[in-house]
Amino acid sequence: GVVVAVLDTGIDNEHQDLHNVIKEIDFTGEGTDDLNGHGTHVASIVAGSGFLSGGLNKGVAPEASLMDVKVLDRLGQGKLSDTIAGIQYAVVNDAKVISMSLGAVIPCNGLDATSLAANAAVRQGLHVIVAGGNLGPLPGTITSPGCAAEVITVGAVDRLDNMAAFSSRGPTLDGRIKPDIVAPGVLIIAAQEGGSYTAKSGTSMAAPHVSGVVALILS
Repeated sequence: GVVVAVLDTGIDNEHQDLHNVIKEIDFTGEGTDDLNGHGTHVASIVAGSGFLSGGLNKGVAPEASLMDVKVLDRLGQGKLSDTIAGIQYAVVNDAKVISMSLGAVIPCNGLDATSLAANAAVRQGLHVIVAGGNLGPLPGTITSPGCAAEVITVGAVDRLDNMAAFSSRGPTLDGRIKPDIVAPGVLIIAAQEGGSYTAKSGTSMAAPHVSGVVALILS
């Protein structure tokens, strides 16, 4: 019953594992359907029922409710202004958790507009979880809004709890430690748009694990 807003490429709510989408909005002009696949994969890590796999590939919090906030297009690209609008939409529509598996590659001290919007959502009482980025292993590679001071920024580990080479590292430009936590992000099996499942890797897969755990804690 905890509402998790997934800001991404959309969610395929016709997938048998994802019949728990309670609200959807599109900021890209493409409609709310997931034309990329990224958002569907992320959403099912948070809260997929696992129905299609007999429960094998269920998400972390399968009884949570999902809010489909489409801010990225079929190419996985989007405007920072749309991401900010998506954050505001989640706040106004009573989401408890915002999950953002996205990031802009900018010099990142946490004072850019998207990071400030994410911080504002936290101050409104939401829990905001953000992927750290896939620009590792070099230091100082956390993307925005993962560099925001008040969000939970997530890095990726493999099955053996080794840091994934691709996972972005801190510190932020102003010297803060990021990511805040790591979670599974290598070869994660989750829902594929149009049905079935697929494996993907990235901090994009790690962040929704944490979003699901936060939903469980809140419940």
